[in-house]
Amino acid sequence: KKIPIDPRKGQHLTMRSASSFRTLRHLNDGRPHRNPHSGQAISLGHGVLFNRSKKSNISHQSSQCSSCQSNTPSRRQYSTAAAKGRCDVYDSLERTSFSSASSSFVEEGVGIHAASQEAATWSARNFSFSSIKRAYHAKRRNQNKLKPSYITFLTDVEGDGDYFDRFVRHSKILGFRSREPSYGNYGPVSKNDVNVKWNLGEVDDDYFPYDKEVIFLEDEEFTSNSKGGEEKTRTMLVYGGDVWDKGGADLYVIRQLLSLHRRYPHRVHFLMGNRDINKMRIVDELGVPSHNLPGEKAPLPYHGGVYWLRGTGFVGDPLVQRQIMDITPHFKERSTQSKFRLVVPSESATERLKWMLGKTMGSVDAFEFRRSELKKERLTILNSTSSSNKLRGSKNYHYSHHSYEVMEGIDLQITDEEVFQSYIRSCDPSTGLMGEYLSHAKLIIRFGPALFLHGALPFSIAVEDGSIVLTSTDFEFPTPWKENCGTSNHSTLLEWMNDLNQFASSQVKSWKEYGVELSKSHQPSRDGVWATDGGYFNDTPGGKRFGALLQYGMGTLPHHVKNTSVVYNSWMSDGMPRSELFCDKQPDGKNPVGRFMKNEKLQIILSGHQPIGDMPWPILVSSRDETNGSARWVIPCDTSFSGDTGWTTTDGCESTMRKNVGRGSVKSGRGEVSICETLVKFCHSKNEVSAIDMHGCLSDGSNYVMKNITSNDYENFRIGRALATEQKRFYDTSSGISREGIFWIKAKFGHQRLVSHGKGYNVWNALIR
Repeated sequence: KKIPIDPRKGQHLTMRSASSFRTLRHLNDGRPHRNPHSGQAISLGHGVLFNRSKKSNISHQSSQCSSCQSNTPSRRQYSTAAAKGRCDVYDSLERTSFSSASSSFVEEGVGIHAASQEAATWSARNFSFSSIKRAYHAKRRNQNKLKPSYITFLTDVEGDGDYFDRFVRHSKILGFRSREPSYGNYGPVSKNDVNVKWNLGEVDDDYFPYDKEVIFLEDEEFTSNSKGGEEKTRTMLVYGGDVWDKGGADLYVIRQLLSLHRRYPHRVHFLMGNRDINKMRIVDELGVPSHNLPGEKAPLPYHGGVYWLRGTGFVGDPLVQRQIMDITPHFKERSTQSKFRLVVPSESATERLKWMLGKTMGSVDAFEFRRSELKKERLTILNSTSSSNKLRGSKNYHYSHHSYEVMEGIDLQITDEEVFQSYIRSCDPSTGLMGEYLSHAKLIIRFGPALFLHGALPFSIAVEDGSIVLTSTDFEFPTPWKENCGTSNHSTLLEWMNDLNQFASSQVKSWKEYGVELSKSHQPSRDGVWATDGGYFNDTPGGKRFGALLQYGMGTLPHHVKNTSVVYNSWMSDGMPRSELFCDKQPDGKNPVGRFMKNEKLQIILSGHQPIGDMPWPILVSSRDETNGSARWVIPCDTSFSGDTGWTTTDGCESTMRKNVGRGSVKSGRGEVSICETLVKFCHSKNEVSAIDMHGCLSDGSNYVMKNITSNDYENFRIGRALATEQKRFYDTSSGISREGIFWIKAKFGHQRLVSHGKGYNVWNALIR
């Protein structure tokens, strides 16, 4: 057999011990590499590395590299990692691994390291160990030239199109660009077309009725630098969940997010919020579009109420429902009797949807908001004047603001039936916009030392003497959807994340399959719905398929037990950071969140879910002095009640009084001015978060910028800590009464600090010197 040639000197390579030199796991073009002596193909991850040297004194320790100033894997470490099938040495060598030199940022627990593609070619292709080492250091030098990664975090928009637009326009990462609206096959075909087809929320790549779309400001993967070379851009968006319900522009927001994801699938990441997961109930409780054709009255699935209303006496209370109803689920004369007004609507799909949105999903105005949005879309189509939006029936004709008023046969009044059709179509598992969003979304995402989730980590708690206490100071990685009562066998965050996201993915897949099966049937299920009894192990047709994910998105279990979910848990308790998680009350003097973040090498956790005023609420878990390194932060970022934030002054502090400009004319609680963007900056050479920036506008209309709250300058002002342990008296301008409470230091603006006190969903701000 032909012996490989050293490409440097043209000399034959001699074989070294296969046990000492295992090749890195390679991903070649399918051609097997062969042992030059035996002629046998080298198996994946068990090849032989060749070197001209015959010396046997191989160092087993890491060597220090002056070019990258970090520990470099030794020959034995290269070999050991390769024998374990590690293509980037990440798990065995951690900080001395190829992952710190990977060519793109890694989403842990979700993807594989991009460096594996190149690291795989270094070995098993007749390269010497020295060649591999030179390539490794060249990679590290190139890595140092790359720009750092920035991730922008947006969460809980809840259909507020005005806030979404403000966020994108003020963002350092995102922006808008103009485009021609496209309507596909929707809208009138001719001037007198009566049978008009409208898009009601179906996925259609050719339908985008807006004149702008979101882009990354660094739109191209490579941009030119000042020296004429190229620098790789590393900007990403993580959306924290809760897309719909309260802002009046549900379809607009979700189409913009999905459009950005289609163009940048590796740079846009979605999380599941409770308001996203609960839309899976629509298929279970209303059926699919084929069961609810326009103009036809089809029977609805039998509904026995919802478990979280049990004992309330309201419409949907399962106890009242069972007392009134007999075995037969439908009886025409029931609606005329007063006692049956407490029964879940069963004769009208529209009335059931209104009840679901307003009474069980916390979306009182969502039905009417959808009506307004559909009408606005139709006016946009009819009034379009761009060349690409002309009516397809006439080459030179298009509608103006005046022409649509005299059109014949076009009715712009949106009926209840059309609103219902919009919800059931947009929430269809296979063809709906929400179905596509949930297909791409995860429950938890990690990028290096940063963790993203909708709610909070579910630490085990109990109530003793009226106080909440931890049952364990260690995070137990709960898996409540499993038969063993949620007992977890996981010992690391990565294992738990993989299990959690796999669970969500399989449930969404089953939801889609269930929708297809219903579409093929002619009748909806009469065997009940998941919401009546709830639980992770529900026996209803829908409950068996995807009920576990529905339960995971809820705050409590059927028997009023707190749910251990990353979706609905919160870092806050009655408006303030939870004392059992963040106060130093543990025997070893460390809070449980800090211990968890240290063990898992986390520096920051970002979340949403619970409103916390008009800017994010930084919680300093561990300072630089406490960790002898990087500080650790938890930052809730849901500002959906910004328009209700109060401003006050506190006793004992020199304070400046300001005033909230209010909600204004917007439909959601955010108001017309508030905005906040949280940016996380990563340093890849050190594999750490190097900065956390915040900028935006407070509810009083004042702009602010906070550059790197992790710096010592901000820590000296106790950002992320309580102002004092004792309560301070302040004046509540909204109610006109004096209150007492502990204030939290959220920000530093010049010589002033912004402090806040929360009570429930109410937050009061004060500026002190």
